Amino acid sequence: MLDAVLLRVIAPGQTSSSDYIKLKRALISLNNEIDDKKVLGSEDFSGFFNQTLGPSLLGCCTHEKEKIRELSISMVLKIVGTATCPPDDFVDFTEKFVKEVFNPAFASNQPKPFQEEAEEIRLLLMKLVTALTVKTPREETFDSCMISLKRALTDNFPEVKRECCLLIAKISKQNAGAKALRAHGQGLIKPLLANLGHQHSKTRQMTVKAIGIVLAADGGMGGVEKLMIENVLPGLKRLGFDNIPSVRKALVTCCVKILTVVFSGFGSAGAASSEMEVDVIDGEAAMQVDYGDDEKGGNKSYEPFAPALLCHVMGMMCDDVTEVAEMALKEMNDLAALYFAVDRGEEIGFKFKGADAKALISTFYERLLKPLLDDATHWTEGQREKSLKTLKVLVQYGGGTSEDGKNVILDDLEILLSCLASSVRDDEEPIKEGAEAVAKSLGEKLQGNSAAIDVLLPRIDGSVSGMNTAEKLTGSLVVLASVLEGGGGEVVKSEADKIARALASNSILESGEREVLEALLLTCQVFVDKTGGEMGDCALEDLLHCFVFLIGADANYDLREDTEELLKTLSRGDVPGLLEKYFVKLVERLGGGGDEAPVWTSARNPRLQAFDALMRIAGETGGKYFASVVDIFEAHMDVENEPESRLLMMALLESVLGDKASAEHIKRGGFGEKLVKDVVAPNIVWKAGGVASSIRKVAIAALFTLLKKEVLETEILFKSAPQLLPILKTNLGDYDASSRQLCCLSLGILFAALPGALGSEAVHQLYPDLLKCLDDSSDDVRFAVCGTLKVFLKSAPPQHFAGTLLDYLCDQLLIHLDDPDQVIQAAVYEILLVAIEVDAKVVTKKVAAVRSSQRDVRWCDKLLELASGD
Repeated sequence: MLDAVLLRVIAPGQTSSSDYIKLKRALISLNNEIDDKKVLGSEDFSGFFNQTLGPSLLGCCTHEKEKIRELSISMVLKIVGTATCPPDDFVDFTEKFVKEVFNPAFASNQPKPFQEEAEEIRLLLMKLVTALTVKTPREETFDSCMISLKRALTDNFPEVKRECCLLIAKISKQNAGAKALRAHGQGLIKPLLANLGHQHSKTRQMTVKAIGIVLAADGGMGGVEKLMIENVLPGLKRLGFDNIPSVRKALVTCCVKILTVVFSGFGSAGAASSEMEVDVIDGEAAMQVDYGDDEKGGNKSYEPFAPALLCHVMGMMCDDVTEVAEMALKEMNDLAALYFAVDRGEEIGFKFKGADAKALISTFYERLLKPLLDDATHWTEGQREKSLKTLKVLVQYGGGTSEDGKNVILDDLEILLSCLASSVRDDEEPIKEGAEAVAKSLGEKLQGNSAAIDVLLPRIDGSVSGMNTAEKLTGSLVVLASVLEGGGGEVVKSEADKIARALASNSILESGEREVLEALLLTCQVFVDKTGGEMGDCALEDLLHCFVFLIGADANYDLREDTEELLKTLSRGDVPGLLEKYFVKLVERLGGGGDEAPVWTSARNPRLQAFDALMRIAGETGGKYFASVVDIFEAHMDVENEPESRLLMMALLESVLGDKASAEHIKRGGFGEKLVKDVVAPNIVWKAGGVASSIRKVAIAALFTLLKKEVLETEILFKSAPQLLPILKTNLGDYDASSRQLCCLSLGILFAALPGALGSEAVHQLYPDLLKCLDDSSDDVRFAVCGTLKVFLKSAPPQHFAGTLLDYLCDQLLIHLDDPDQVIQAAVYEILLVAIEVDAKVVTKKVAAVRSSQRDVRWCDKLLELASGD
């Protein structure tokens, strides 16, 4: 059949090392003859192989030369793969090959791991033993190669590891192989688990599938619970984070294979599972394991781990790669069909319509929820993110309602919401987004049901003890916002009063914490969007109460602009109209509803900041209803109160008075005298200190605004002048230039409003300080006092200025008439024109005396001309 000479060369006992070249050539030639003569298809090849060629090649497989071993193993591999003889003809050769070649090759050879040192030869050996065991599927053969297979799995050569996995897949298709896997399962699992972390994705992919096959073939290996808990489940969990989609798909296959075994163990479902084609490893189909007639129906030892395995499949249902997600969903639907192949109503206590992924996940909902909640607080960011994504799948698919109306999601709603409230406060953005996504899905699932809202509202309104910390309030608010966003508008509208009342609780509004207020704004935005602004008066009032706190919050929080935009949306563009309707009620709520006006002792008090915001955004409304706030201003302006709050309130008052419409309402309401006497004037009195200076400056500004806006009628000015003039006179020497300027301007308005009203004593007390302002270092003050002196000369009868006073006044004015600044020259000229009306002779005498020393005599000439009456 083949060249006899060549056969003698490779015959046992003829293959010494000295004949290496001859032996090598003989093997190459025989390999060529096999192809050329087509002997593999002949009828008598079987006997020839077993009696002659097989034993010779078997001896060559253990030759000391690597090339001889390679050629001989490759030839046997070709023969086994292409020979047409019956499989039983290879039984003897297979047993001898496993015993004499395969097992010794993978035996330990300290310090080297294997007797066979060449990794390419070890790979060929693995391929050959795979081909032989498939060709001759006998229990003894499978069993004898298992020890070496365990060792081969530890080979550093990735191709060998992968061939081991392929061998496991092929063995599993045979009844005898499945029994061998059961017998040696635990020994195989440990090296397989070690390979899950291999650097090659193909190796990881094939390994995880092989793990599924071995575990599915298990008939109750010893210590399965410990093995699953300590090794298998942690290994599979890590694989869920693999970067390669094909590996993650293999993870799904592995979990589904084990779950198929679990679900086949109930009722008559085993028969259905036997028809399922579950796995493919490296292109080779690995059908559902045949357990044998005595073990049909699966293995319940894995039943406690079904929830963990389902979690892995659900984790892939939300995979970023569409192909992986779709595959996981399909497998989940197939598992559901298997599980519900029999009636589960009595077993689980309730029944869902259909037999799909939703029904299956709903059935296992409670058992799936707990491990996912535990992982949501895991110390690694990746695990927290993964668990939240899986939780979203659980809520989306598992929140079904059974045929008898039972919604499994409601039983554990409180602990789920508590977990989400914690996760949304995570430092990592993906975790926050994941928790918000779960809450939104929860809202979508519970549309028409206020259960989630009912759980969350007591957590934010202070009803639940220990929930009023900034962190917990923030978490509950963000989760509430997400639930509302996912829920339907109708349930939000129906619960609008309850929601708004909770949002307006003091525990939130008075926290002053940025994160809490940001969460409040977010919730308000969603609330307004879902209701479309359609809500009752109580809800509207509560929302506006929230808005003024948000607008009044620290400017660094950047909440004002978004809140004002939300207010505009809520009011449909008519903010003044909406605020006017609720203004008095909002003021009362800020004040606490007591009989006495509140006093907020700190400028950082949230209520004081909210009051400030309300008055500023209210515009004219603040003046229109000034009667409701005037006592608050008065209470805060007591000079004994905390300076910073006084400063804030004085600035607010000045702002309110600066609005023309508000000022007019305040005037008509007759509040001018009270403001001057009890609010403004006491705070203008000079006191040492920087804060006192700031208060004084703002108070002077407020007085100036009162005078400029003509809030004070003439009668009030007459009554107030004795109190105001000494205070303003004192402040003409203030070290702040703007305060001196405002004092000059205020005195000017007073003098203009009270022509001829000043007495001689007042004139003599005021004029020296006014003249000093002409020498002020600030040009603004100098120019302002010029206007003041002009009306000052008309504020009393001419005789009050006669004598030394007018002489000195003219002397000082003429000095400044020669000022380098022409603007000041013109202003002083205007004063001297009024002085002519007081006493033209004195002015003429003084001007004529200094004319020759003036840099611009035109001013003097004009004055002399006017004084002479020409």
